Amino acid sequence: MFTAILDFILKYKFIFLFYIIIIIFLILHRKRIDVQGKIIFLYRTKFGLNWIEKFSTRFREWVILLGYTGVGIAYVGMIFISYLLIKNLYDLLFTPQAVSGVSIVLPGVSVPGLGILPFWHWLLAIFVIALVHEFSHGIVARAHKIEVHNTGLAFFGPIIGAFVEPNEKKMAQENDIKQYSVLAAGPFSNIILGILAVLLLAFIFTPWQQSMTEPTGFTFDAYHNDTVPIALAGIAPGTLITGVNALEVSRFQDASDELSCTKPGEKIEVRTANGTFPLMLGVSPDNPKKGFMGITGIRNEFETKEAYAAGWGKALYVSVDWFSNFLRWLFLLSLGIGLFNLLPLPIVDGGRMIQISLWKLKGKEKGQKWFGGVSLFFLLLLVISLVFPWISKLFGV
Repeated sequence: MFTAILDFILKYKFIFLFYIIIIIFLILHRKRIDVQGKIIFLYRTKFGLNWIEKFSTRFREWVILLGYTGVGIAYVGMIFISYLLIKNLYDLLFTPQAVSGVSIVLPGVSVPGLGILPFWHWLLAIFVIALVHEFSHGIVARAHKIEVHNTGLAFFGPIIGAFVEPNEKKMAQENDIKQYSVLAAGPFSNIILGILAVLLLAFIFTPWQQSMTEPTGFTFDAYHNDTVPIALAGIAPGTLITGVNALEVSRFQDASDELSCTKPGEKIEVRTANGTFPLMLGVSPDNPKKGFMGITGIRNEFETKEAYAAGWGKALYVSVDWFSNFLRWLFLLSLGIGLFNLLPLPIVDGGRMIQISLWKLKGKEKGQKWFGGVSLFFLLLLVISLVFPWISKLFGV
């Protein structure tokens, strides 16, 4: 028991150390901490206010234009993420073996296709995302001549974020489109940041990294279930697959092209680093007429070229590899946080936007009742989507 606890602590030592530092920080600055709702801790500063002022003044026209553009993008994003949340719950309830598309992404969490989120990638990505999100709110607010009183750090239980405090009374007196543009600025900037990250990855870092390596085959993280053909053949997750039938494969796409012409019940040979294994293909859940091995979490594997295997070449490769992985996580986290902030929930930007819209359409009193119903509906959807996989595993549903 003690050994298991010690192993757990050592595995997540950086996470424990980080939160110990956060707790010490909160204790040392307890007189400046504003506690709201018993689990929300706000630490106010003046950090970045001068920069926000200079930037919003110099590029005022462009900031206002982008702010208005962000309103349209934000409402499209709100409809999109709301639809996905509803569809996700429907699939969980009515589609056998459906996997939840809603999850809290924290260090140590495994994401199919990306692997386990490293602590330092998470910490740096969250810092960049929060900075971009909150400063965007402040910049658009100042472009519309709305005062910004403070910036600061926010602690929502274990979740860490940042905030910018505009003058809420002054903001409430502005017309609707200005309020929308200030609120939409954060999620819109996160979506743009995610797009920028994936463009850098696709056009710079991935080609750069590929020029330093030679493809060797592909691996997979897990089976779809324990009865799929590749599991019955005895090929374990993580095994390097190098060929299918007579075809030598260097990437998964090579194997996929070969398997696209196969049918259920057809026998094939899979070559691996551990030998050759015969298996009989199953029925694809996506197309009953196509063969199916039953693997998930597929990754192409590479071998570093000799020039990058040692010395400065290795240092360059390690740096490029680190930034490539970071950009993948930055894309996922920034896009996910941007879209989450557009949900019609009371505590996020999308909720504030819907609230203003309903006040405008129904009047403040009636609109607030409508907003309460809408936000409660989506809050229940979110909670059920998060806990349903645990409940289904617990009761074997």
